Amino acid sequence: MSGLYVLITGRPGIGKTTIFMKVLSIVKEKGVRVAGFMCPEVRERGGRIGFKIIDIRSGEQGWLALRTDMLTRFGKKGTLRIGRYVVIEDDALRVGLKALSMLDGVDLLAIDELGPMELSLPRLRSAILDAIKKVSRGMLVVHRKFNDLQILEGVRKHGYKLFVVDVTNRDRLPNELARYILQE
Repeated sequence: MSGLYVLITGRPGIGKTTIFMKVLSIVKEKGVRVAGFMCPEVRERGGRIGFKIIDIRSGEQGWLALRTDMLTRFGKKGTLRIGRYVVIEDDALRVGLKALSMLDGVDLLAIDELGPMELSLPRLRSAILDAIKKVSRGMLVVHRKFNDLQILEGVRKHGYKLFVVDVTNRDRLPNELARYILQE
């Protein structure tokens, strides 16, 4: 597999994570070895309470961030606040750094998403940059206002294509992205 990165973006709730998961399923079926992490939202009673961070390969997980009023309930602490959320540095670093540490033999780096919370931790951001240097093919969901120039430069060196998810393309994008990644 030669180098290429796919960047996925779009407004909140449009289906970026659903597309990401479907593409992962398709490429794994074809034998592609994937490493990275995803950060799905966690909801309770219709409201978002935080975000998990999950190692795609091992399934290990922790909290990326929790709403400030949920910290005590889950016995978590953090000092870095982003909007209504507090980043849970211990969990985020434990899971995120491990997910990005063993990349030998990996065909595809997959991260959902690269946004303010994930990039607020210097050690995790540095590990993401290193992973992009090591793995020539990737699928990254990026915040719609993503502007981290170092990460964009790292991706640009491999070549990349940006896909903006909207209601007109979200149903066809999983297969299109999988074909693009697999170079079919």
